[in-house]
Amino acid sequence: MARTSLRTKLAAVVATGVMALGTGVLAASPTQAAAAAGDCPYTYFCAYEGPGYTGNFVKMWQCSDVRWIPWTSTNGSWINNQTPGTRARFDLSNGSSAYTYGAYYAVSGGINWNTVYYIDPC
Repeated sequence: MARTSLRTKLAAVVATGVMALGTGVLAASPTQAAAAAGDCPYTYFCAYEGPGYTGNFVKMWQCSDVRWIPWTSTNGSWINNQTPGTRARFDLSNGSSAYTYGAYYAVSGGINWNTVYYIDPC
């Protein structure tokens, strides 16, 4: 049941550009999202330590290139700039998984990295 709830929350990303897992919800401006696109090339999934695509970041593009998320910031961000239909999977601290909706070009200006342990880009 928690998985369904998280998927519902992730659906809001596509509709609003905002992701809320735990606390800390921020909306990214179109200008911030456009600037971040330069750092996250087509076919990549990018996770940013800070809100609005700022701070340290990790680029992922190879399937099964599972990355541990070291950040504990409550307001990070991400871009799913992969090929159409490619979904990234977030492995969460509660043992469940949540998926982004198919790319091209889903973004989140605010995510609580405390709830995310690993990300598999596809």
